[in-house]
Amino acid sequence: VIYHAKEYNIRVMNLSLAAASTESWQTDPLCAAVRSAVAAGITVVVAAGNYGLSDSRQEVYGRISAPGNDPSVITVGSANTRGNLSRSDDSVNLFSSRGPTRSSFVDSSGVRRVDNLLKPDLVAPGNKIVGAASTATGSLVWNTLAGTYTSNLVTPLAVPATLKETRMLLSGTSVAAPAVAGTVALMLQVNPGLTPPLIKTILQMTAQPMPLANLLQQGTGQLNVDGALQVAKLLRTDLSTLIQKGQIAAGASMLVAGRLAPLFSSTVSTGSFSWGGIAYAGGNQVVGGKGLLNYQPIYDPALTWANGVVRRRTPQYWSGNGIAANTYVKSFTDAPASDQGLVTPGVTSLNGLAGTSSLVGRTGTFISTSKLAGWLSSAPMFSTGISLSQGLILSEGLILSEGLILSEGLILSEGLILSEGLILSEGLILSEQAVLGEP
Repeated sequence: VIYHAKEYNIRVMNLSLAAASTESWQTDPLCAAVRSAVAAGITVVVAAGNYGLSDSRQEVYGRISAPGNDPSVITVGSANTRGNLSRSDDSVNLFSSRGPTRSSFVDSSGVRRVDNLLKPDLVAPGNKIVGAASTATGSLVWNTLAGTYTSNLVTPLAVPATLKETRMLLSGTSVAAPAVAGTVALMLQVNPGLTPPLIKTILQMTAQPMPLANLLQQGTGQLNVDGALQVAKLLRTDLSTLIQKGQIAAGASMLVAGRLAPLFSSTVSTGSFSWGGIAYAGGNQVVGGKGLLNYQPIYDPALTWANGVVRRRTPQYWSGNGIAANTYVKSFTDAPASDQGLVTPGVTSLNGLAGTSSLVGRTGTFISTSKLAGWLSSAPMFSTGISLSQGLILSEGLILSEGLILSEGLILSEGLILSEGLILSEGLILSEQAVLGEP
């Protein structure tokens, strides 16, 4: 996909798979691959995974799978629409993987460090979604999933079983992610100048928070196609070129000349609702406000920033007789980014309002996304912005203070910093297989 991206104008890639990995996003091979795709200008949408419940049917945090644990991708959880058009009764599916990411690395002192990134980024409908269901090759026999779970996936639709192509139901983050990927395609259709990290920010800030779910369950809220397209249409269409050439200043307005910022609300057939207006930055930062519509250096697709680590990944292209310039990727260079501003003054910080992370107190990462979004207007703005030299790995990140159960008895306690992520065991074990599609 990366090699042919420029040739065929491939701008979005959907990965409905979730692989078990305890390896940090910095070294995991799947993460490195998707990070390369983003650096090449491809927006990558990934399923969060279906590990939100333990074997005893209890909610489990910390089970985001690879490559959804990479900060550069859009990680999508699954929402339940209750089979109706109303958005007011929607909720996060119990099976949808919760954050934070628990992938890790061992530092130069031999200490295990857990990434602990805020994920998922948002959720989309992923419960009993009706889709095409081909039969087995060359026969009128159902495909393996439909044949194995006919009473659950096919019978409720009352469709004939003799057709070579018919319909079936599916649930999972693997069917939620394509809804977001399709929205990205629509956004790029109206504005081809959007970059992958800018697209992620737009999707997050226009999402509708569900009232009973927190930041680790739903991210910033449920997908809002209308809002995402509203913003895409308001922004300049030459942004990607300006960013690549370094011709746009940090903090400059990205709005088309004469256009006003959106009202942060959408109206659909079932009524009107407000956008959350918030987004994630740097792995453990919650930011928001109309300042995000000004150019932020983190919208450069070559940059990846998480918990004080900022890397610049740059594609190198093949050249020679008969080879179109800047078309076929040969390799990537990856190096620490130079010290620079990452978020400009005027962007709102919600970390302070979220508070210390407490599962019991429902604060910090466990705060209701809708409650935090409701406080956006009263949150302080960054007065000087955020630069790489500030680090942002301790006091400015959201922290964990008590009793977060991550999986099967692994517990964080005693105020461990989110970006440090020390745990009381050797690691978090997920599953040994990649999940391509879930019944």
